[in-house]
Amino acid sequence: MEKLKNILTRDRSLSSSKESKDSKESKPTPSRRSQFGNWAVAFIVCNFNVDVGPEVELVYPPETHFSTSDLQAISFHSFPERQDSEPTEDIAFHFTIRNNSPEIILNSPCPPYGSGSKFYGTCIFRQQFDGTMKRSFNQRSLVLLSNQNFPAFFTQILHQMASSGVINNDPVPLEAAYNQIAAWPPPSIGRHDLPFLGTVRTIDIAPHVAFPLQGLSTLTSAYELSGRPIPICAYQPVSSWNTLARSLPYLSELYVIFEKVILCENVLVLAKSPQVCSDFVSAMVDLIRPIPYAGDCRPYLTMQSEFGLNGIEGSTPRHFLVGSTNPFLQKRISSTAENGESTTPYVVYLDETDDKVPIKRHHSLSARAKANFSPGSGESQSAPTRYLKSDHSFTKTLDQMLKKGPSATDEIGPLVRRHFSELAAQFLAPLNRFLASQTTRDTAAPGRHPQYANFSEAAFIQSLSKYGTSLKFRGDPIQKYKARDSFYEQFCRSPNFYSWLDMKLSLEREASAGLLNAPETGAIQR
Repeated sequence: MEKLKNILTRDRSLSSSKESKDSKESKPTPSRRSQFGNWAVAFIVCNFNVDVGPEVELVYPPETHFSTSDLQAISFHSFPERQDSEPTEDIAFHFTIRNNSPEIILNSPCPPYGSGSKFYGTCIFRQQFDGTMKRSFNQRSLVLLSNQNFPAFFTQILHQMASSGVINNDPVPLEAAYNQIAAWPPPSIGRHDLPFLGTVRTIDIAPHVAFPLQGLSTLTSAYELSGRPIPICAYQPVSSWNTLARSLPYLSELYVIFEKVILCENVLVLAKSPQVCSDFVSAMVDLIRPIPYAGDCRPYLTMQSEFGLNGIEGSTPRHFLVGSTNPFLQKRISSTAENGESTTPYVVYLDETDDKVPIKRHHSLSARAKANFSPGSGESQSAPTRYLKSDHSFTKTLDQMLKKGPSATDEIGPLVRRHFSELAAQFLAPLNRFLASQTTRDTAAPGRHPQYANFSEAAFIQSLSKYGTSLKFRGDPIQKYKARDSFYEQFCRSPNFYSWLDMKLSLEREASAGLLNAPETGAIQR
């Protein structure tokens, strides 16, 4: 704790000294800090000190005054909490923490609206041999903190910075990156060509975070021929199911995950790497789009997080999706949830092996997956309640692609994402049909803001019984109807329903006002 206080004092003194020594061109002026703040809050370099643990070495710009608690949270979330093997390559992952720094005001008045209360951290961790260190390794992390949730884009930025040299406490490369980002136009809906350290990074920002299939429609051939980096969609998943599917305990669990996330039920992803668990959480949220996930999403949590602690400030939220590498954190969260108003989370055990992934759930395999994280505990969690019928042609095709190996790698990600995007669209069809029938004639007229009458769950279920749905549910004919009604009733009572309805209304209002007609490119000169 004393080390963190020294960081705060040092950064403030560094800031005051720079005002007298640096030229106007090099120092972060208020205007430049404001422009940089449109995209990010700060760059942070963290070091793992064998004697004291994770510590913050450098914050840039130095005028960014984080609270002691935030510096501590950033430092702990910037390192892998477990390492089953010595990493030979950089590890990229992302995390989310709350803003507890009174001097840092997060404000995004224009779309895309960033968070006003959360920091989204994107991190590159590097371990290098150093014979002068106690453990013969130098472990550092480079972090980009922002209130914009663009992890795929920021990961690309950090990889470029890290590839240029050693991650250390030298502010010069951070200052160069800072000046480039400060020259960018503010993020807005549409395409932006952004110069960065000798290259041009292209980012596409959708009108809403929950737009489906972001990153699949990009025409990559033209960029590959020109040698330019392939465009990144702001909200696309960080990784692909090409690799993530191989970590599943069984392929049909994709349907369990889809149902759990769409109903905003509590889920905890347990993996052996922060990169795997955070990438998997990102991919899970993408499965249900265009439904925005409304729970508390934490791609990577450590034991030092306040999440899951007993008490008002640290109790678990009622709806959450969490990634972790620590089975003890799982026990803490489950225990706190049981004793509070929340429910025990469903745990997804990810195991990075070369073994074949079975299609269906087997008790022995589930128990073995859990035992890999909790030695001495072979008991498996009970089978989850299922509603939707698995598409056997999809699981069979996915199984065949996984067996082919690298030759089918590029096909797996699009296959999984398009399949579940279609399921989400089929799921929403009855709701869209019902809401369209509730639109009043006055508000449906041109130039008026579309609004819907007070939603009635009972009236919707009657409409569902009359018109049906194209989704296929499990069970015999009578059980299928009960499963269908129960599934839709739970969704209509979940936060996801209200987040989806709010998105639907806001996009309709913005479209009627002409706010979504953004220019196709926001290119600026280098």
